[in-house]
Amino acid sequence: MPRYQITAADRRALPEALRGRSSGHLGYDEAERRRPFAHYFRSHTEPIQSHVHQGLLRGRVPAEFGYEVDDAPAQLRAPGYGPMETGCTRTVNGTVLVACLTDMPGVTADMWDWWFGWHLADSARYKLWHPVAHQQACVAEDRSGDPGLTDREKYIDNVSFVDEYIGAKKLRLAIRFVDPTTLGFADRPSVTHICARIGVTYLPVAAGWLVHQVRPTDRGCEMRSRFFMGPGEILSLPGKAVSVPGAAPFLTSRVGRMIAHPVVDVAVRTNFNDRLAHDLLHHCASEMNHLAGFLPALYDEFKSVP
Repeated sequence: MPRYQITAADRRALPEALRGRSSGHLGYDEAERRRPFAHYFRSHTEPIQSHVHQGLLRGRVPAEFGYEVDDAPAQLRAPGYGPMETGCTRTVNGTVLVACLTDMPGVTADMWDWWFGWHLADSARYKLWHPVAHQQACVAEDRSGDPGLTDREKYIDNVSFVDEYIGAKKLRLAIRFVDPTTLGFADRPSVTHICARIGVTYLPVAAGWLVHQVRPTDRGCEMRSRFFMGPGEILSLPGKAVSVPGAAPFLTSRVGRMIAHPVVDVAVRTNFNDRLAHDLLHHCASEMNHLAGFLPALYDEFKSVP
């Protein structure tokens, strides 16, 4: 499994809004409804695509359908489709793999790189993506106003802190975006890969990896999402970077790692059960399909707005 490399953004103090109980909320308040992009707000997501229903009904498939994050570049580089484009399984190593294919007419890879650089620091923008599950978003380094950066430079090596519901379970996540080349993905024309280490805001712990491949089709593009949950990893973060700062010095010490690493590993594998895998698949299918429905218009209107 690739090791996550700590960045300058990781070492920053956790945003104040995340240091206590969540100050976010579902839905839109009056101030949010006055935002210039409020005409894109919706009360519900668009229905998920039909093939996702089949994946949800099928449930967990045999381990042979799965693979580890190390194998993702080869799996996603191959032409055509793999044996499990939408569904979930647990590999022979215990990793839970959730896969989701989303058809996106009229959308391009550039639009998705712009989106990930544009929405990170703004909860109202984040709610555009999934209005009934996304609650709050902050970012370690707000680079949105830097005209010298590309869209990708605004989110790569940055940390997105989000409060969201996966099914009925509220999660406080730290999404640590990495350069796709660190996982073995090569740049290709009209294709982008959005890659990140998935952790939590309260402890220096990572639980998985995510990969979204966006590749062109005759109608626009398609997103092939992959979530690899497990094994857990203790990250060398300072106490100020998590909401339970007292735990960081112990967990990141040599003795702490020896004691805590097996516990973290078991906790990740135990908590990420079939129910949560099912809910993550539905969540991903909902948010990606929903945003793709108006992303071209949103991009055309706000691509020059920090």
